[in-house]
Amino acid sequence: MSTADDPAGDPTADDPAGDPTVDWAETERWVPTSDGHELHLRQVRPGAGDGGAPGVLFLPGLFADGGFFLGRSGQGPAKAFLDEGFTAYVASLRGHGPSRWPERRAYDWNFDTYVRHDVPDLIRAVSAAHDGPLFVLAHSMVGYAALAALGVDPDLQKRLAGVATVSSAVNDYSDGGLSKRAQMTFSSVISRLVGRFPARALKQGRCDEPPGLMRQFAAWAPSGAFRSADGATDYWQALGQVTLPVLVGIGAGDTFHASPARARKLADHLGGGAEFTLFGRETGLSWDPGHVDVIRGARAQEQVLPRLVAWMRGTSPAGDARGGATDDTTTDDTTKE
Repeated sequence: MSTADDPAGDPTADDPAGDPTVDWAETERWVPTSDGHELHLRQVRPGAGDGGAPGVLFLPGLFADGGFFLGRSGQGPAKAFLDEGFTAYVASLRGHGPSRWPERRAYDWNFDTYVRHDVPDLIRAVSAAHDGPLFVLAHSMVGYAALAALGVDPDLQKRLAGVATVSSAVNDYSDGGLSKRAQMTFSSVISRLVGRFPARALKQGRCDEPPGLMRQFAAWAPSGAFRSADGATDYWQALGQVTLPVLVGIGAGDTFHASPARARKLADHLGGGAEFTLFGRETGLSWDPGHVDVIRGARAQEQVLPRLVAWMRGTSPAGDARGGATDDTTTDDTTKE
């Protein structure tokens, strides 16, 4: 694989067979954000769910859309939460999946855009619509983007009961050797030449990414920096403002796109004493998961996702009613029963 972070792949690949008997109610909407973009958001709730049930905002990583967490067939990691009575809010960032482009279609954003706009706007919209405790579950790059967003704007934390990141670790050259250096450089150069990183053409994922994002990855890696493109915001420092409950999970076999050491570094920078969780044989799993199979596939459904469900249930006390603000700005609802 020749990318700076993680592959999205086919959102229905390696997931268990579908269950045609599921009884869910689904609503689609679009959340307005900066520069005329509108972010796709699916709200899916169990048919017998109640208004005070916990909810999860699912944020997919690089090259992925919401199908990474829940495909149209009803399969994906979010199903494990729906089966436990959670309401699922499955999002796609700008330029990804069904999210709507402005009239001028250009890959003109970067990591800072996700931090300052996409993630906060999604949290505000979902917390305004949800009555019970609300969590975020984010994969890979968007995990540390979400934590950076909460550090840059700490008031956002009041809208959430907790955050779980899986396979999230800021990339640097502390592991991966020459291969990582070559791939990071390749990603930055080809993005500049083509005007975007052509993930679809290179069969690295479903969604292309902007060159500004790839340049930031390449700029951070040599020194282990984690900062805005203009250098004004040190995200490592901002993470110290994150004090709500956070679980930072990583597969023991994830040794390139992320790694246990770099995930622990992320956890250690958080201000609230985050829970670091290693998923692997030494913690009771039947295998040492990698970057994607730690959260997708039959083994993840049986051995990893129940642990995330349990953490959220244990973190959210009975009667916690975080969320439910009134500044919902979503548009174009389409309900499917």
